[in-house]
Order: sequence, then C-alpha cells, then structure tokens
Amino acid sequence: MAKISSTGKQFTITVPKELMKMMGWDERTEVIISKYPGKDILFIENIKKK
Repeated sequence: MAKISSTGKQFTITVPKELMKMMGWDERTEVIISKYPGKDILFIENIKKK
C-alpha cells in the first residue's frame, strides 16, 4: 500500500518496493498522477525522457 505524507509545502508518496519492481520503476522515475473525469479512477503514468 502506498502512503502519502506532507512535508509542509509538498506531499510525498511512499511506494512499496514490490510495486516499484512490478512497474519497472527506480528511484529516478518521474510519474504524473491524473484522474479520469467523472470517475474515482486514478492513472499513474511514467514520464518518458527523451
């Protein structure tokens, strides 16, 4: 389960290591979190670097 914490002006999302491995992410990965309009569905997408 992911955990959200506040550092004052920003929020930090802590993701379990198993989920990071499953998604193919590492500590340098940047993601965008967006919401499907009109639904309670969130998308987390990896930002591809050129």
